[in-house]
Amino acid sequence: MGFLEKANLPEGNVSDVIMSDYKPDLKRELESMGIKVTVPKVLENIAGSEKYHADMSVLHMGEDNFFYADKLDEEVTAEKPLLNICIFGENVICNTKIAYKPALQFLKEKRILHTNQRYAKCSCAVIGENALVTSDNGIYKICLDNKIDVLKISVGDIILDGYAYGFIGGCCGFISKNTLAFSGNVRLHRNYADMRDFARNYHVELYSLGKDKLYDIGGILPIKEITD
Repeated sequence: MGFLEKANLPEGNVSDVIMSDYKPDLKRELESMGIKVTVPKVLENIAGSEKYHADMSVLHMGEDNFFYADKLDEEVTAEKPLLNICIFGENVICNTKIAYKPALQFLKEKRILHTNQRYAKCSCAVIGENALVTSDNGIYKICLDNKIDVLKISVGDIILDGYAYGFIGGCCGFISKNTLAFSGNVRLHRNYADMRDFARNYHVELYSLGKDKLYDIGGILPIKEITD
């Protein structure tokens, strides 16, 4: 087993993920598949349910390179989600005004694209090295302007306690090179067929970890995979 060389994009079967246990059934389902689930530290200074979210507390940048919210010299807050940075292939989408500056420095060789959306990682389902699904209008335009293949979906059909809705990136993550797992039943999303067809363009299948409506748990962050 080894760390993913490329953040969010495994080359084989995932052996370890970081994910909230806010929905214990999802954790048990992954563990039943032989995947180790590490629960991120709770961000007690954040009032909402996002205090439990992996995409708020951990940034994996590939290999053994991580930033953890509890080890920064700045405090992660709901207003300043410093590590909510979406990395896919050579692309990085984030709000560069609030993103953690040492992280941006580490990622400087990649193409860093600014969005006003503070929760960039939450808002993006990574499909490939140059492909995303999002409901965010700003991120959608950024992708179009920068030749990133993107599918725009509707807002809604994703639950997040305390909010009108959650985000697509917050309810999924790869569990193998060709399997994107969802925290609930992805077929219940109104844009399921579009997402399924878009993902298949990249030889990716959508997998439901549960029977209920999708729930924004802060993403499923793959960090290690089985290697030969």
